[in-house]
Amino acid sequence: MLRLGIAVVSMLVTAAHAFADELVCQGPFAKDTDHKRLVAAFGHANVVRETVYEAEGLEVRASIVFPKDPARRLVVRWSDEKALRHPARIDLEGSGWTGPEGLRIGSPIKTVEKANGRPFVLYGFEWDYGGSIESWKGGALGNRPGGCSFSPIFEGDDTAPEEALSAVAGDSQFASDSSAMKAARPRIRSLHLNYAKQ
Repeated sequence: MLRLGIAVVSMLVTAAHAFADELVCQGPFAKDTDHKRLVAAFGHANVVRETVYEAEGLEVRASIVFPKDPARRLVVRWSDEKALRHPARIDLEGSGWTGPEGLRIGSPIKTVEKANGRPFVLYGFEWDYGGSIESWKGGALGNRPGGCSFSPIFEGDDTAPEEALSAVAGDSQFASDSSAMKAARPRIRSLHLNYAKQ
């Protein structure tokens, strides 16, 4: 019995390490996961409940994984806020994680196009939903194993010309391979997984 207990603990530790680098909608981040499963995978001290803010100031209950580690911190927003189950979205706030194909904070838009297998459509910058994905256009990043979509947020390069950044600001849609978007030299600002509503 002791050996079995040690084996279970070892499996949980291994799972935590395996999913501590790549953001995937499997294991602790599967579409049917809940707060308790996160605690089992990452440890009680590394998972807390907290109220966070959505765009437009909406308050929601969430689970924070690695709340004291800026490089590994992530926020799980739930479809069922009361029971803290069925993730709606997972937000990476640290640079210690990667997305599909090794994509990470700072990856240029051309690298993301390559991982997607084709250009995609994103919103302009400098508003609540700025730099978010409007459509992957049927590419590989829009339907990930486990039933979620990869949803990075982009920002323009601070060293790009001011007129280039202004041209892609605001609530408009842009093709990732458009001349206007290329001139702004976007890179991934943050990583996210989106889940279909349960």
